Amino acid sequence: MPVPPLRYEIDFADTLADLTRVEELLSPVGMAYFMTTEVGPYLRERAKYRFEAEGDDVSGQWAPLSPVTQSIRESNPDWPVGPSHPINKRTGELEYYVTQSTPETFPTTLGATTRYPGRAPSGGELKSKMETAQRGRAQPKTVPRPVLGVNETDLLFVMTRLTFWLGGGVVPTV
Repeated sequence: MPVPPLRYEIDFADTLADLTRVEELLSPVGMAYFMTTEVGPYLRERAKYRFEAEGDDVSGQWAPLSPVTQSIRESNPDWPVGPSHPINKRTGELEYYVTQSTPETFPTTLGATTRYPGRAPSGGELKSKMETAQRGRAQPKTVPRPVLGVNETDLLFVMTRLTFWLGGGVVPTV
C-alpha cells in the first residue's frame, strides 16, 4: 500500500505575534520599563546590603575608621553614631541618597539607560560625601569606601532576568 504524501501546514500567526512581542520588549520603551522594574530595584537592594555589611564583593570590605575619626566621634556627645560603626554614616544623608533614590531611566536610540541612584547631587556636601566615599581624599587623608559599583554577578543577574523577560516566563524573585 502506498504511503500518502506528507502535507505540512504552517500557521505563522503565532510566530509573528511572538516576534512582535519580543520586538516591543526590546524597544527603547520596553527596555526602559525592564530597567525600571527589574534592574533599578536590584541595584537598590545591593546598595542597602553594602551599607549594612560595610562593604561587599564589589567594593571590598570597607576600611575601618581611623583612630582620629573614632576619637572625634567618641569625644562629641551629640554625635549621632558610635565611634567605630557604622562606617559611611553620620547624618544618614549619603546612605539615604544611595539606597532610597529612584533610578533615573530613559529610552535611548540603542535601548535604555539607567542612572542609579537617580539624579546625581549637583553640589554641596552630598556631592563631596559621594566623591570621598568612592575615591577617598588626599586632605584630610581618607581611604575610599565605595558605596556604588557593579560586577559580573550583577551582569549575570541582569542577563538572567532579561532572558525570562523576553521569554515571557515567570521571572523568579531574588
